[in-house]
Amino acid sequence: MFPGFQQFPEGQIIAFALIFLRIVAFVVAWPIFGTQVVPAQLKVLLAIVLSIVIYPTVSFQNVDLIRISDQIVFLAFREVMIGLFLGYLLRFFFFALSVAGELIGISAGLASAQLFNPAMGAQSNVYEQVHVMLATLFILAMNGHHLFIQGLSQSYELVPIASIAIKHEGFTTVAYLVKDAFLMGFKMAAPVTVAIFLANLAMGIMGRAVPQLNVMMTSMQVTILVGTLVFFLSLPLYVEELTGVLTVVADKFFMTMRVL
Repeated sequence: MFPGFQQFPEGQIIAFALIFLRIVAFVVAWPIFGTQVVPAQLKVLLAIVLSIVIYPTVSFQNVDLIRISDQIVFLAFREVMIGLFLGYLLRFFFFALSVAGELIGISAGLASAQLFNPAMGAQSNVYEQVHVMLATLFILAMNGHHLFIQGLSQSYELVPIASIAIKHEGFTTVAYLVKDAFLMGFKMAAPVTVAIFLANLAMGIMGRAVPQLNVMMTSMQVTILVGTLVFFLSLPLYVEELTGVLTVVADKFFMTMRVL
């Protein structure tokens, strides 16, 4: 069916398959293009194209020594797990934004208005949706997806293929990255949450001073208005914080690959 296919050595075919396994697992897990709204056929096609492009750049010690043996299953499982790990590591960029959006949504009283978030594959409030959409546009505008692909290509130098050994030190950095994601989310949500807290405090004082004023009926509209206004006023600071978050995630990404 494929004339000339038999001319390729067995080691090169297995090496290409291992490269494809890592890339397809990475494409399924990485943000933006790895969401549920992207068709699975497109993800597989993208993984095949990236595999064809990256394969000539990957250096092997001796590709002819790669043979089908009892270790091939472990090697395939290892490549899939590395791809998933690296892909979900990059998703921590959106986890920080989700934390900020959830904090603002709960403070503004919009936690009950849930919408489907395609970037995270779960339900989220309106503020979180806005955060994720702005972050997606920011990544595409700053060529962040090029940075992700570059990191994937360099992963084959830092984490070679057909290596049985794998270090567990890299997985311990995930705990610190979770902490950093929560801290960055709190920092991005701080201006809006503080403004909403002051608005609720003012409404409470007005309710005590003027008992005829129904604070419960008017406080939600006021908090939503104040939160939205402060959010748009703090957009320059928000974009600057997005740059810092992307830098931190990229540094953690390459640092984790070096210790795997």
